[in-house]
Amino acid sequence: MNISVEIFNPKKTFKRIFSDDVRKYAHTRLHAYCSPYVPMDSGALDQTVDITPDYVHYKSPYAHFQWEGKVFVDDRWSTYAKRNTSKHATERNLKYSIDKHPLATSHWERAAMTAKGDRLAEDIETYIKRK
Repeated sequence: MNISVEIFNPKKTFKRIFSDDVRKYAHTRLHAYCSPYVPMDSGALDQTVDITPDYVHYKSPYAHFQWEGKVFVDDRWSTYAKRNTSKHATERNLKYSIDKHPLATSHWERAAMTAKGDRLAEDIETYIKRK
């Protein structure tokens, strides 16, 4: 069986597939698929995000620590850093509560893509076809 595809206007096709609205839609869906894997207490981490055509940015001050999955401490080995001091990761892993999100984990985008990457691709493909 032979299949041939003829693209009449490659530039237009490229712009349709990689447009800002398609990329923003993809990131919006990625955020939705990641949500069950994002650690949750009050919900602020998962609800305080910027979604753009270029990225999903979790804006909570503690988002980086949660994403890394490591306990971070300052030079005094305190988890409560003083103003204008920085923290560094330890070897100790964070323990996530699974009361509200049983699938909570660090690097939640990896878990989401492993579990639902095919569905995300289908969502994006369907969106592009509707355009």
